[in-house]
Amino acid sequence: MTTLNKRLSLVLVGLLLLYVLTRLFLAPGRESNTQSMAFHIDTTDVTAITLYPAKERPAMIRFSRHDGKWQMQSGAIHANPLAGSVEAMLGALVNISTQRFVSGRKSRWDEYKVGDTTGTRVVIYKGKDPIADYWMGPSFIRVNGQDNVYAVEGYLNDMLNKTFSDWRDKTFLRLNQAGITTIGFQGAQGFVLSKKDSAWYIGGGKISADSVQHYLNGLQYKSPDHFADDFQPQTSPDRSLSISGPSQPLATVKAWKLPDGSWVLNSSQNPDSYFKITDSLMEKDFWREPGSFIHK
Repeated sequence: MTTLNKRLSLVLVGLLLLYVLTRLFLAPGRESNTQSMAFHIDTTDVTAITLYPAKERPAMIRFSRHDGKWQMQSGAIHANPLAGSVEAMLGALVNISTQRFVSGRKSRWDEYKVGDTTGTRVVIYKGKDPIADYWMGPSFIRVNGQDNVYAVEGYLNDMLNKTFSDWRDKTFLRLNQAGITTIGFQGAQGFVLSKKDSAWYIGGGKISADSVQHYLNGLQYKSPDHFADDFQPQTSPDRSLSISGPSQPLATVKAWKLPDGSWVLNSSQNPDSYFKITDSLMEKDFWREPGSFIHK
């Protein structure tokens, strides 16, 4: 064998050895960027969920199931979550398919918003035992106590990273206009709106159906923004509305006026919650004087 051939053989052997070593030691590191995982939990007997939303740090929201009904708490405040919201959260968490592995280094947690001070944490319980514990960031997830970060669909973080107020049931009034036949205004100058056939009356006087329709358009669907959690009624309401159909009451609204001129309202359709509104909103959306309805 010539010297040239020996050199070529050595080069080929070296290249082959380099290839083998690369496959053994370097390739797995590169391929980890394409690895994915799936997180599965059985939500059948879930009894509680604790949520630590990044946007309301350091608050904790606890959801607890009692007799098949979900309730929520933050600090000393107990409330009802919006109907179906907790079930939707569990449905999204039951089977999380990650898209890819992105990092195994703790130093990069905050970059992906899954760190102890940057992420949203959710812990799911069966009895006293946690069955899942995740840190969520925009499009990323990390199992608590582990270093690995995975990419996931972004809607999970949007669903979980919400304030206590965002989760609460803000239902105040849900009315079907066609079924309303009587509205009683109690307090101040009390009076009754009543419907006979297709005409509306105050007392014995016929009024404009259009003016009543305009009022009902604004009244039929109400969800006030501000809760009055520190309010406890000590007196009878200053004003109230009694809304009824042909054979049964549909809703009752009670209102208390505060020293600053604002109002606290409570609805029979969400009796555990009190809401605060301004005096202008009270006059615009709820209360009416008899003269505000155009007489025919």
